[in-house]
Amino acid sequence: MWIFLSVLLPASAIDIWSAWALNHLELSPITRLAVALSPLPGNLALIALVLRAVRKLDEFQKRLHFEAVVVAFLATGVIVFIYGFLQKAGAVSPLNTWFIWLFMAITYAAGYGIAVRHYQ
Repeated sequence: MWIFLSVLLPASAIDIWSAWALNHLELSPITRLAVALSPLPGNLALIALVLRAVRKLDEFQKRLHFEAVVVAFLATGVIVFIYGFLQKAGAVSPLNTWFIWLFMAITYAAGYGIAVRHYQ
């Protein structure tokens, strides 16, 4: 858990800093590109750590998490797709990408709850 937190905290700080810098600083195009890509190493490290943790789970736990990921992935895809149509229709403003992460977390938790309930 400490390893995960030691990667999560700086990666999150870099994510937040990058978003802030791109919105508030006057940067050259090449610097903007570097700032935009700066969160990539930390986020790739987080993916590797989560994958390593999932591989240590038993088969039942893997199945629960898989079903939760499926629900989150499909629900996020549908919502982003529909939101794009609503945007083209002029019904909504551009989507803040941070809300996509929040939605994914909520639908993952819902999917996990559905899977647990299914197997009770």
